[in-house]
Amino acid sequence: MKNKFKIFMIVVLAAFTLNACFDEYLEPVPSTAISDLTAFDTKDRIVAQVNAMYTSVKSGQYLGGRYIVYSDIRGDDFLNLRSNGVTGYQTWQHNMAPSTNEVINLWGACYAAINRINVFLEGLENAKQDPVRSSLLTEAEFNQFRGEALALRGMIYFDMSQLYAKPYNQDPSALGMILRLKAERTAADNDLARSTVGETYTQILADLNAAEPLLPLAHGAGTGNTVLNVTRMQRNTVIALKSRVYLHMNNYQAALAEGNKIVPAGAPFVNGNGGVAYALNPVFEGIFEAPYISPESIFSIPMLGTELPGTQNQLGYYFSGGSGGNQEYPLNPSGPAWSNYTAFPESDARRQIVSVVAVAGVNYTFLEKYPAFPHVDYVPVMRYAEVLLNVAEAEARVNGVNSRAVALLNAVHQRSNPDKAYTVADFASANAFVDRVMLERNMEFLAEGKRSYDVNRKVAAYGAKGPVPTIPPTSPAYIWPISEAEMNTNQLVVQN
Repeated sequence: MKNKFKIFMIVVLAAFTLNACFDEYLEPVPSTAISDLTAFDTKDRIVAQVNAMYTSVKSGQYLGGRYIVYSDIRGDDFLNLRSNGVTGYQTWQHNMAPSTNEVINLWGACYAAINRINVFLEGLENAKQDPVRSSLLTEAEFNQFRGEALALRGMIYFDMSQLYAKPYNQDPSALGMILRLKAERTAADNDLARSTVGETYTQILADLNAAEPLLPLAHGAGTGNTVLNVTRMQRNTVIALKSRVYLHMNNYQAALAEGNKIVPAGAPFVNGNGGVAYALNPVFEGIFEAPYISPESIFSIPMLGTELPGTQNQLGYYFSGGSGGNQEYPLNPSGPAWSNYTAFPESDARRQIVSVVAVAGVNYTFLEKYPAFPHVDYVPVMRYAEVLLNVAEAEARVNGVNSRAVALLNAVHQRSNPDKAYTVADFASANAFVDRVMLERNMEFLAEGKRSYDVNRKVAAYGAKGPVPTIPPTSPAYIWPISEAEMNTNQLVVQN
């Protein structure tokens, strides 16, 4: 009981410790710890708690870096040169245990963020019902803040399910996540059983669907992208996330319907729904350069020199061979995308943002998507390019390989390879087209945390790399174990 109480006190304190990580994008508020009894007594305090929700998501153990890293290095696109258990070596090897650092730390960071969100949702609703505090925010502000909280919670549960649960398309009746939907301030409610994968996805979609109409089409006037639009949830962020979720359920009709909300019928595929005019950035490399608000940046985690997620959490530290990089995860020259010079020739723009560095006398190729030092690179969570490929895949599954599906693939491919265009005749079937889309995704989103997504939803094997063998979907190593910390404090949880 002592340990249980200690863990929850940490979570509760985290839920009310307000810091300024997102303050420059909202209203500036002092970084202080305040009681939950007064946390909703002023507008400034409410806004500070909105900042705090994003700060939780920004944790270096989650979207500040490590979740993206883990999701990529589980695949076969990267080698490992350091054998360092602190920086993902066990994940790269598929050699995870309940006591492994990444298993425990990511689980804890995500559930701390979820509890902070639940505390906020509960307090916001109480303030709205209170005759005195109900006037602190306009109806639109109440709706927006509630929508942001729900969207973040849905995203977190989706991300966790990619590591700690079997894919939906493998077995929706398998054990999924522990759905903590209430604010927890003591250890009284810590014992909670896991829901099924299907129930987890139902909750994810419930959160995202509830959030969508509550959120504005954009933060501020105009259709140009801004820091606020990139770093805060808005309606199109949720639509993009839903197109991702539905693909993971093989619900292609729904994925297509969501994608069509922000992807027009034909080229040049510029969003025209009244929000940000999303479009592919003309230059691939420019997506990853300051100020990190390209036309295709839908949701990213911002960084500042004074607000970095910690040295061993930063994407550039893991993947870069240049300044500030640890020269730890070079590209696998035999990886499925990088080795395919027919689909991706040397002139492909995505092959150009690399460095070749000698490590122990051997030349390795490192991806330089995150070259800034100190590592102030924004972490890309959702790009419009992903939505275009989501729609391309769903279009082919629903309506067959047609001109629109191929045009969407070409839009992404030709940005980096302007001399190559595919035609409908190049694909004998929808399966052949989707295979080509998957290959494009692999190259396009290297080191952006998408590899586990795509392997899992296809219920495919994790390919062999170096000394690591192929991991089939039937292997116990295919998903992570549940955190030992959770097993020790939750009497109802069942291990994978």
